Amino acid sequence: MREVKLLCSALLVVAMAINLRQPVQAFEGPTKTRTLPAATKQKVDFVRDVQPLFRKNCYSCHAVETQEAGLRLDRKKLAQLGSDRGPVIVAGKSAESRLVQVLVGLNEEIGVMPPDGEGTPLTDLQISLIRGWIDQGATWPESADEAVAGSKHWAFQPIQQPQVPQVKNVSQVNNPIDAFVLEKLQRRNLGLSPRVGRSQLIRRVYLDVLGIAPSPEEVLTFLEDKREDAYQQLVRRVLNSPHYGERWGRHWLDLARYADSDGYEKDRPRPFAWQYRDWVIQALNADMPYDEFTIAQIAGDMLPEATIEQRVASGFHRNTLHNTEGGTDQEEDRVKKTVDRTNTVGAIWLGLTVGCAQCHSHKYDPITQREYYSMYAFFNNIDESNITAPTLTERKKLIVAKAAFEEEQKRLQAAIHEYEKAKLPAAQDAWAVEAARQKAIWRPLQVAQATAAKGAVLTVQADQSVLATGKNEQSDVYTISGELTAGKLAAIRLEALPHKSLVKQGPGRASNGNFVLTTFGATLTFSEDQEEKKVPVKFSRARADFSQKDWAVALAINSSPKDGWAIAPQIGQRHLAAFELETAVEVPAGTTLTITLDQAYNGSGTHNLGYFRLSTTETAGMVPLDGLPVP
Repeated sequence: MREVKLLCSALLVVAMAINLRQPVQAFEGPTKTRTLPAATKQKVDFVRDVQPLFRKNCYSCHAVETQEAGLRLDRKKLAQLGSDRGPVIVAGKSAESRLVQVLVGLNEEIGVMPPDGEGTPLTDLQISLIRGWIDQGATWPESADEAVAGSKHWAFQPIQQPQVPQVKNVSQVNNPIDAFVLEKLQRRNLGLSPRVGRSQLIRRVYLDVLGIAPSPEEVLTFLEDKREDAYQQLVRRVLNSPHYGERWGRHWLDLARYADSDGYEKDRPRPFAWQYRDWVIQALNADMPYDEFTIAQIAGDMLPEATIEQRVASGFHRNTLHNTEGGTDQEEDRVKKTVDRTNTVGAIWLGLTVGCAQCHSHKYDPITQREYYSMYAFFNNIDESNITAPTLTERKKLIVAKAAFEEEQKRLQAAIHEYEKAKLPAAQDAWAVEAARQKAIWRPLQVAQATAAKGAVLTVQADQSVLATGKNEQSDVYTISGELTAGKLAAIRLEALPHKSLVKQGPGRASNGNFVLTTFGATLTFSEDQEEKKVPVKFSRARADFSQKDWAVALAINSSPKDGWAIAPQIGQRHLAAFELETAVEVPAGTTLTITLDQAYNGSGTHNLGYFRLSTTETAGMVPLDGLPVP
């Protein structure tokens, strides 16, 4: 809430300024009109000697009503801040103070102050007093600050309760507004129009309040309503209509520069902008207090435990134009948005054309350029982000669906608990017997050789896992070979393993810990009739415990070299993939299995495997990815 209060204070007061310590611009040009009078040696009193000079010669351009160049000399703190060019009073150094230089005319850029037509140049004696005051420390008592009278600018005028005028035809006054209307009519020697009939009256109410005509049924209901307060009841019904927010929300949406598209040449649609529009409509229909309406839009996302509605309301700031044209400078576009947000808030909540102060202190609106950028700073750290914002209707459906889901979950959990209690022990015993009969589901390949095409070092560990170190070139190809025992070969499993030496523990060597296995290939080499034969292995299916979106494991055994298997965002975890042969094959003793891991990823980066292990199985069909370990 602290930031919200600060921002709202800035919007209401506007006069806050940040102490911008800028270096004094020393006078560089030659003397044009007169020499610099010497500083007086006598003790100078600010209230007695200096303030009257400021009041007479400077306030017309540098006080509460006007702040030329952003300078005010009626308040101590603001005078010390100086002008848009920096400090004008350097305590103890009157010759370096820009205030003294311009009084004499020693600054070519600014000239002599006060300028022609605005006042009479100060005498040498008066300038000598000001110099002496500055050299003696520029002491300015807090009590000497001018009382700030209310600004005459219309935006700062307080709301007043006007006195209800006295009129002749008191019987025609049903509420105070009637008295104001009648008083103005009487001054023009006019009277009230004749009272209209009910059918015209309901039409006026509907068009004025809702912007649409009443239906025939609504007209008939009103015509048949004989109650004394029938009209008041009609107005209540109309005000309670959901169309009320639609009718009057249009005016606010215009101020908030709402649009369903980005603007500029591309003018791409904003598919969820309507949520802010609907929030405005609902806020008006709910008669939300204006202070809440204001805070929710300016800083709703900064409130403690902000609701979805409050965060949607802060979408007020997302209504800026958004340039998506190719080649645009994104920082330039961000600054333009920040300027637009500052100017829009100033126009809506301050009633000021603060945009002029973007380039210079504004002569007619009491806003200095420094004050403008003090307010600009509040919006200069806005980060645009999309949020999950279901509508009220969607949330109601979600609550119902969630309750049904939780009820179903209870039923399923009860069934699971019953199964674990009554049937699971027997099922586990049966599985253990079957597993023991099969000896082992997955058997690690006893690696005899492991090489990399592009210089990486593949080191075989004691558990037959392989760790890649050294060079990490793009699109490397690993070749792993090992001898099989006599038996069947039905599937090959690849374990991608995490390791502390890898980025984010891998299992890949990319900068984000990922890898891309483009092609998984295998060849069987054995002797037949005293000749060495090589038979390529054909795979029918690939399964994995997890695949990245659009990078499924099945893509590692297709014919395309432009895709493959990857596992983001599940980085730093063990992942399993099984590649099943079209037909289980009998392998004689001494058969060598050579596996090729082609990682020809055509994107940027080095998406190679960092740590992995290969295993084989004799079991065909739906063999589990994570089977029994080798005995």
